[in-house]
Amino acid sequence: MTDPYATGVLKKDHHDRLVADLASFAKDAGIQPRWIWTALADTCGPKEVAYVRQFNRHRAEGLIQGLCFVRKLDDVPVAPRMAALAGALVRNFVRARVMTVGTVLDLCAHSEPPDATCLLIPNFFLPKSEGGTIATWQVNALYDLLTHRAAMGQQTVIFAANLAALGKEYGSAFSALVRDSYKVVEL
Repeated sequence: MTDPYATGVLKKDHHDRLVADLASFAKDAGIQPRWIWTALADTCGPKEVAYVRQFNRHRAEGLIQGLCFVRKLDDVPVAPRMAALAGALVRNFVRARVMTVGTVLDLCAHSEPPDATCLLIPNFFLPKSEGGTIATWQVNALYDLLTHRAAMGQQTVIFAANLAALGKEYGSAFSALVRDSYKVVEL
């Protein structure tokens, strides 16, 4: 097994409780344990690093409800960025969880929205041209989820392949919510 302290990201005196149950924390977050001890800057850019540094401020002020990754280049994967963000938040003792939109919708359908201080959804919106489709009630459920999480001071990180297509398929109110309340990061 790798020494989680070897990278210098985790400090023994501060993270000993986390390291003692590392597998459970990683499982709850939906990530591999290595993301908890990997430096955020190794995978993410300055905007994501700034977001994590200001995470508690964003929660308290409510002006920024999360991040929205949008695709600029097809070859930049979003999953490692989401995992790195979750790992950074977990090591700062924030309950961050990576979940697919399907899992989120299943939970919402059973009136059990995801329990996380920061919810990260790597496939939040894919246009129909890329195989992404959800029913109208699911669009409404996602909108309700985002507004409810914002009201509770919880952050959400999403991936929307294309904001213009999101507006066309989910509606202008949805695209306005994302545009006005989320920090957009182009990949």
